[in-house]
Amino acid sequence: MPIAYYTSEAHFSHNTDADHPEHAMRIMAIEQALKQTGFWNELEHHEGKKADLTDIKRAHSEGYIEQLHLIQPDHGQILVDEDTAMTPGSLEAALWSAGACALALDNTSSSTGQHAFVATRPPGHHAEHRKAMGFCFFNNIAITALRAADVHHYQRIAILDFDAHQGNGTIDILGNDKRFLLCSSFQHPFYPYSHYEQAKFNNVINVPLCEGTGSATFRALIEEHWLPKLKAYAPEIILVSAGFDAHKDDPMAELSLIEDDYLWLGRQVRELASKRNTPSISILEGGYNLNTLGASVAAYLRGLSD
Repeated sequence: MPIAYYTSEAHFSHNTDADHPEHAMRIMAIEQALKQTGFWNELEHHEGKKADLTDIKRAHSEGYIEQLHLIQPDHGQILVDEDTAMTPGSLEAALWSAGACALALDNTSSSTGQHAFVATRPPGHHAEHRKAMGFCFFNNIAITALRAADVHHYQRIAILDFDAHQGNGTIDILGNDKRFLLCSSFQHPFYPYSHYEQAKFNNVINVPLCEGTGSATFRALIEEHWLPKLKAYAPEIILVSAGFDAHKDDPMAELSLIEDDYLWLGRQVRELASKRNTPSISILEGGYNLNTLGASVAAYLRGLSD
């Protein structure tokens, strides 16, 4: 079964400055790399859709959603926080980004063992219940997870996050909810400097990584801390916050992974899913060196499909 690939032209509406690290060329770089490797034609392509507000409200407060709409500029750009730029089309793009994830969930849930990858922007895993931050407005993976639980009635939902920056928003929204097992690896100490004290959360497995951590140490820690718990958990669906900024050449972090590590991660997800023909949905988060982002995504998808 081919990997389902979801994207949307609506991401261009989030028109950040060319010098902002989270810009439209990220999606284009991924598409170009997949075409260069010949993998593009092996994918099952889907256009996303705009999210239903019911889905957004499961993860975010009504007041927060209303506030974002009130402050959205009619022209130019404002900063919602020190890192999160908002332009006139940002919320439209964020709604389409979350909606593509929901569509991937709905389609993937009806197909045994299907893998999907959602390449949209803005990303989501830093957005908390009442707070935008870290380039994120709506928490795509938390929105998807809550829809998986409430609409599709999954009871064991695994969430893996291998972005270099911890998904604080995902833990803020889903922490201590027994329907979810959250596995997070991240550089530490590092942005966002929160939610790393594992004892506060009974459903979180944190794997903090020292600056400079490379392939051997990273894989050993994942094998020690994530994989046994995930296998024992026997998830009914696997959701992945797929960030590629732990690459050694990424300008936004100080870890030392390489493309082959993302190939390995894709294989780990595929192997875990194969135990029960479990579907998986991987959602793009970070990755800011255009060349390594494209190559890393291509490697990860190849690992999922091997």
